[in-house]
Amino acid sequence: MPGPAFRRGETVALHPINEEDIDFLHENRNDPEVRWGLTTAFPQTREQAEKRHEQHAEDDSGVGLLIVPTDADDPVGNVVGFDIDPAHGTAELAAWVAPEAQGEGYATEGTALMMDYLFAERRLHTVVARAIVQNEASRAVLEGLGFQQEGIQPAEKYVDGEHVDVVRYSMLAREWDGAAAALGHGGEA
Repeated sequence: MPGPAFRRGETVALHPINEEDIDFLHENRNDPEVRWGLTTAFPQTREQAEKRHEQHAEDDSGVGLLIVPTDADDPVGNVVGFDIDPAHGTAELAAWVAPEAQGEGYATEGTALMMDYLFAERRLHTVVARAIVQNEASRAVLEGLGFQQEGIQPAEKYVDGEHVDVVRYSMLAREWDGAAAALGHGGEA
């Protein structure tokens, strides 16, 4: 069971990752349906998942949180702000939801809550995100939240035996203020 809620929305809350959550992360990051969108080519052992968690816990250049439905105790996904650069006010964003929980809006609200945090509390200026062209669900989440497509990086990632194009998106803090208001998203902690 995840730790206390860090940010709350209507249907999900973001929770810090605890040692007992490593199994959930390990299992899902290795799931072909999730791994494909993350463009992770290599399987991850439980020990590697633990090491990754320990490194992130000690490093303030990123924050990873579990996405947990407000009416449940178990996580359904993960959202991460990484490569946070306070000097330039930038970060990159990534999120995934376990296959059995996809299509419920969890990724959208979890991503919105992370955006609230990155802009309001970390005082960032720009957040970027990437999605492979074929990942229509991730692209819909980003575009639905108001991310602007900057361009396509041809053959940027190697997935399932082929090089695939990646769409790069960005959002400025001032754009998020307007998008969050239009979505009816208050972003309260």
